[in-house]
Order: sequence, then structure tokens, then C-alpha cells
Amino acid sequence: MTIGVDVGGTHIRIGTRTHIKEFDTPGADIPALIAEFMREHGGDAVGVGIPGTLDRDCRVVLNTPNIPALSGCKLADEIERAAGVPCFLENDTIMLMTGDLNRLEISPDGVILGVYIGTGLGSCVLIDGAPYCGVNGFGSELGHIPLYGKSRKCGCGNFGCAEAYVSGSYLQALRAEKYPATSIVDLFTVMDELDEYADALAVTVATAVQLFDPRVILIGGGVAAMRGFPLDKFKALLYTHTMKPLPAETLNVVTSASRPETIPAGVLGAIIHAESKLAALRT
Repeated sequence: MTIGVDVGGTHIRIGTRTHIKEFDTPGADIPALIAEFMREHGGDAVGVGIPGTLDRDCRVVLNTPNIPALSGCKLADEIERAAGVPCFLENDTIMLMTGDLNRLEISPDGVILGVYIGTGLGSCVLIDGAPYCGVNGFGSELGHIPLYGKSRKCGCGNFGCAEAYVSGSYLQALRAEKYPATSIVDLFTVMDELDEYADALAVTVATAVQLFDPRVILIGGGVAAMRGFPLDKFKALLYTHTMKPLPAETLNVVTSASRPETIPAGVLGAIIHAESKLAALRT
């Protein structure tokens, strides 16, 4: 049995296929939480999704803008010392996509673009099931594409990043400034900035569509599941910003909320990832 861990900027979810526990991220001792969970439920390996960039060996967390305390951490080593089992780190968007493709029964063949909107804006490009990886170990970082004419500071330290205009962190700041009486889950139903939000997201995704011409565009994350999320506006603007006739005429947008979750996608993906890595070690 393997354990899956989904580390987000707000919550950490640790689980098996039948047991899930959730913790607040700020101040959390991740190795200790995993070790405690494994003492209770057992397990022979753990997969962990991290919302940031990792070294090429997926052992060290290089940068996590929304969880600064993890940046530079040799997290795989620390978890293995605490839990006593192999640990396999990967970007959280890859784990989320792995889980969603499994539960939505989407074939990994060809090029698939995943865009997950949570505390930050995560993304991944899968090519025949394998995540695209550049020379520095980076995959697709759509959240940190600079938007023309934008200057808001991003959590990564740069200015004008897409994440600073479409993420949950942006929405929380907007709520505090202009809509304090509205619950964050209802913000899309009252905010005047809906068109601007949908356009910023569409421009960002269109950039990746023009580069990779994906077979499927998978949209997920907690923000995409909020009431009033402007999905139809986003789809229309994505078409507007994409080259015609192709790939605009073949855009295939799927939302991860299209089927209810029995287990969080990030946890499921981390379990599947750990199972695959552990099987490879044993052959």
C-alpha cells in the first residue's frame, strides 16, 4: 500500500484510497504528519505533490512561492528519515493530472495540457503520458508567464505574472479589499472584475495552446470549483485568443469537476505515482 500526499498553499491532504486526513499548511511539519499517518495506516512508500519546482532528481524543493518555508528543502530525504519508507516527490499539478486522467478515464496519449487554479496557478504538459521537462527540470510554468501591460507583484518576486491575476491568492486579496462581506466561495457571483479575470486566464491558457496544440485542456483546482466560476466566458475568450481555424476549432476543454471525487485527485495521483515508482525499483 502506498500513501499519497497533496501539499497545497492552504491545505495538506494525506491519504490512502480509503482514508484521508486534511491539515492546514502554514506551520505544518510535513515529514512528521506523514510519519504519524503511516504509523496509523501503514504503507510501503509515499508520493508527495509539491506546488513548486523541484531539482531534476525530484529530491529537493527548489522554489515554492506560496510556501516559502519549503524552498531549498531536501524534502524527500527528510520524509524518508521520518517515515522510514521511500519517498517520491513530483510537481503537484502532475499528481493532480494523473489522478484526474485516471478517474475521468481520459487516455494520456498525445499532448494534454493541465491548468489547476488553487492558491497559485499550476500547469503541466503531458506528452504521451510523460511530463514535459526542460533543461533545468522545469515543466510548464504558465502561472509565471508575464502578462503584457500588467505590473502586480507575484509571490515569485516578479511582476505581472498570470498567477497574480487569476489565482486564489489574488481572489482573497480582492475580496479583502472590495468584497469583505462575501464568502470567498461566492466571490465570482458578485465581483465586477469577472470579464477581466476570465480574459487573463484565457490569454494565459491560449499561450500554451499555441505552443503545444493539446488534444485535451484539463481545467481544475479549488478556484475552478467555486460557485460562479466563469467557465463559459473563459471558453469563449480562449477561442477568441487562439489562432483560427486551427487550433481554435478543435479546442477540447474538460473540467475536473465533471465527475464527483471519491478521493482528492492530488492524493490519488500521488498514490498512483508512488506505486509506479516503487514497482520500477522492484524490477
